[in-house]
Amino acid sequence: MTHPYEKYENTELWKKIEQALDELVENQDIEEITKREYIVGYICKKLAETEEAK
Repeated sequence: MTHPYEKYENTELWKKIEQALDELVENQDIEEITKREYIVGYICKKLAETEEAK
Protein backbone atom coordinates (compact mmCIF):
# COMPACT_ATOMS: atom_id res chain seq x y z
CA MET A 1 0.00 0.00 0.00
CA THR A 2 1.29 3.43 -0.86
CA HIS A 3 1.28 6.53 1.27
CA PRO A 4 2.35 10.15 0.75
CA TYR A 5 5.61 9.72 2.71
CA GLU A 6 7.26 6.98 0.65
CA LYS A 7 10.21 9.20 -0.24
CA TYR A 8 11.30 9.15 3.40
CA GLU A 9 11.15 5.36 3.77
CA ASN A 10 14.49 3.54 3.94
CA THR A 11 16.22 6.65 5.23
CA GLU A 12 18.22 6.85 8.42
CA LEU A 13 15.77 9.42 9.77
CA TRP A 14 12.84 7.04 9.19
CA LYS A 15 14.66 4.23 11.02
CA LYS A 16 15.47 6.42 14.03
CA ILE A 17 11.92 7.72 14.35
CA GLU A 18 10.47 4.24 13.99
CA GLN A 19 12.81 2.96 16.70
CA ALA A 20 11.80 5.79 19.03
CA LEU A 21 8.13 5.02 18.43
CA ASP A 22 8.77 1.32 19.12
CA GLU A 23 10.24 2.25 22.50
CA LEU A 24 7.37 4.61 23.37
CA VAL A 25 4.76 1.98 22.46
CA GLU A 26 6.62 -0.76 24.32
CA ASN A 27 6.83 1.40 27.46
CA GLN A 28 3.12 2.20 27.05
CA ASP A 29 3.91 5.92 26.83
CA ILE A 30 1.82 6.25 23.67
CA GLU A 31 -0.86 4.29 21.87
CA GLU A 32 -0.96 4.35 18.09
CA ILE A 33 -4.32 4.79 16.41
CA THR A 34 -2.98 5.90 13.03
CA LYS A 35 -0.97 3.61 10.76
CA ARG A 36 2.73 3.68 11.63
CA GLU A 37 3.88 4.81 8.18
CA TYR A 38 1.72 7.93 8.45
CA ILE A 39 3.08 8.79 11.90
CA VAL A 40 6.72 8.25 10.94
CA GLY A 41 6.27 9.90 7.54
CA TYR A 42 4.65 13.01 8.98
CA ILE A 43 7.45 13.46 11.52
CA CYS A 44 10.06 12.97 8.77
CA LYS A 45 8.30 15.56 6.60
CA LYS A 46 8.16 18.13 9.40
CA LEU A 47 11.83 17.62 10.28
CA ALA A 48 12.80 17.91 6.60
CA GLU A 49 10.85 21.16 6.31
CA THR A 50 12.64 22.48 9.38
CA GLU A 51 16.01 21.64 7.84
CA GLU A 52 15.06 23.33 4.56
CA ALA A 53 14.07 26.51 6.43
CA LYS A 54 17.54 26.90 7.94
